Amino acid sequence: MSRDFGPYVLEELIGTGGMGEVWRARDTRRQRLVALKLLPENLNGDPEFASRFRRESHVAARLREPHVVPIHDYGEIDGRLFIDMRLVDGRDLGDLLREGPLPPARTVALLSQVADALEAAHADHLVHRDVKPSNVLVTPTDFVYVVDFGIARSIGSTRTSLTITGATVGTLDYMAPERFTDQPIDGRVDVYSLACVLAQCLTGRRPFRGEDLPALLYAHLYADPPRPSELVPGVPPALDAVIARGMAKRPEDRHPTPRALIEAARRALEPPAAPRSGTSSTATVPASTVPAATAVLGVRSGDGTHSSVQQLPAVPSRTPAARRPGRRAALVAALVLALVAAGLAVLLWPRDDGGADAAGTPSGSPESTLAPEGTAPAPTPSGPPPASLAVPTRLGDPIRVPPTPGYLAIAPNDRYAYVTHRDAGVVSVLDLTSLSVSAEIPIEAGPPRFVTFSPDGSRAYVTVYDDADTVHAVVVVDTATTEVLQTAPVGLRPYAPEVSPDGTRLYVPLHEEARVQVLDTASGEEVDSYPVAPNPHWIAVSPDGRRAWAANHESGVLSVLALDDGGRVLQEIPAGVAPHSVALSPDGSRVAVVSFGSHEIRLVDAATDTLLDTGPVGRSPQDVAWAPDGRHLYTTDVDGNTMSVVDAATLDVTASPTPGTSPTSVAVSADGQRAYVTNLDDATVVVYRLTA
Repeated sequence: MSRDFGPYVLEELIGTGGMGEVWRARDTRRQRLVALKLLPENLNGDPEFASRFRRESHVAARLREPHVVPIHDYGEIDGRLFIDMRLVDGRDLGDLLREGPLPPARTVALLSQVADALEAAHADHLVHRDVKPSNVLVTPTDFVYVVDFGIARSIGSTRTSLTITGATVGTLDYMAPERFTDQPIDGRVDVYSLACVLAQCLTGRRPFRGEDLPALLYAHLYADPPRPSELVPGVPPALDAVIARGMAKRPEDRHPTPRALIEAARRALEPPAAPRSGTSSTATVPASTVPAATAVLGVRSGDGTHSSVQQLPAVPSRTPAARRPGRRAALVAALVLALVAAGLAVLLWPRDDGGADAAGTPSGSPESTLAPEGTAPAPTPSGPPPASLAVPTRLGDPIRVPPTPGYLAIAPNDRYAYVTHRDAGVVSVLDLTSLSVSAEIPIEAGPPRFVTFSPDGSRAYVTVYDDADTVHAVVVVDTATTEVLQTAPVGLRPYAPEVSPDGTRLYVPLHEEARVQVLDTASGEEVDSYPVAPNPHWIAVSPDGRRAWAANHESGVLSVLALDDGGRVLQEIPAGVAPHSVALSPDGSRVAVVSFGSHEIRLVDAATDTLLDTGPVGRSPQDVAWAPDGRHLYTTDVDGNTMSVVDAATLDVTASPTPGTSPTSVAVSADGQRAYVTNLDDATVVVYRLTA
């Protein structure tokens, strides 16, 4: 039976584990399903843990790497600490491994995505500390998410990381040896854990077979790593050396980063080269012996000669069968006694059962949600953008969205898009990875019409007006939480807005007032107003913020504005019948404007404001977008039911695919790979591949 937890309705317990419970829950504020982790109640009274939890959850929530499950929210409700995460449709890796070992190639492909997530965390000075199969979620397409960054710890922490207030942070099957000590930890503890997971993926079994606390502690501190090639046919022996280095007892003997570990594993899958004459092809495994430390770290033995972070003193070499059981038993007993003295042996540690540490949906559950996270723009690609094709390819089936999708804008990080739905009164969030609607944001002020993002992606600005002309506003949305922050009243019928390159100004064309209203993005207040020809629909701003071009629908002109001179109109360029949408080329040299009434596209020289060329397109073009390489443009022709693909050099239409009924808007991803088209009457979004 469901129950309430603050603004959440807990619908189904996904699992339990050492760090609490994870529920499938509904966030009633944002009307979306989430994975809600409730931390153990015995942590509520620990002010130090609560403070660190908030501090490091805040850092974890900033992580924007695609393979990190986003944290929507975190905090405390009724004295219980919680983390609100995206609910992922998938299975955890531990569940997959219960079916047996994975092929080496698939193992490396999956864990390379885990490494990418860990690298992002380490770059932000966070160590995950609990890398294990149940914290790795795998979607049906083998896309990987890493969860539980909310209990990560800052690099350099020195407090013993094995336990906090009786709760185990981390799973002993995958813990690096230094985790049992008071020495500072860094990203190499995650390298060790990732190597453990690598070994388990290849063998289908945990890295060490101990079933009790003393046996596992002893194994991590003293036992040799597993050799998968000796356990599973078909595993390349070179992977044994990769795992041996990744699981080295001393951090300095390991691969320096998770990515370095995976790159070594990837090389190990390559066919071996023929050995050169006079050389050996035998792989070198780093030595695991540890020289005496100058500083005492960890738990020291009773005679003061050994620390738990060190290997045991060397003994004469002998086979494992020849080891004396009495000696091992004595060593384990001494280790446990030392841990008891340190107050650690009372721990009950969680097995990696894929329980509460996963944010995945229960098996067979198809529903998932996505936080519209993403305040960081997409990384600037190195090199030129990919070449756009004259004839794009449609990808998959149309994506079902709420009724009347009128306009789509892609967030700066290229991971999601906002779609306005005037009749439904919502803005839907389209996950561009899963190609599904992940959330709906109610716009209570009125019918949402157009949307744009701040340059950093942290805010979305939605224009609102109704047909009765009683509501005219700009709604400001926090994209990290999907909360409406402000509803700012504006003039009559606000159309497609644009944010200044520095993010401080929002330019709003007012269709019924023949002006562009300028809002301060910090306050939402009007700070300026630029008169233009009647019925401005669209505005585009130059990269330097000094100029703008406004398409004025019923006036038939393109207004050129000097933003650095009080918005003075420099020129009005004839733009056909009913110019509707305007877009600046990627290099800023040309302005494209589509004419709704005369079914044309025009190019204007942005430096001289002279008309370069005019060409026909489909019936009633309503929107236009450029390919990042500047070679093609795309128009949505609402009455022709086509998307015109236009050669930017000749203005010839090279293709006219039919995305659906009444296509209203088109947006192109920053990487130039895809175009997204909204179909007003079909309530769909169609995706096209634009490159080879």
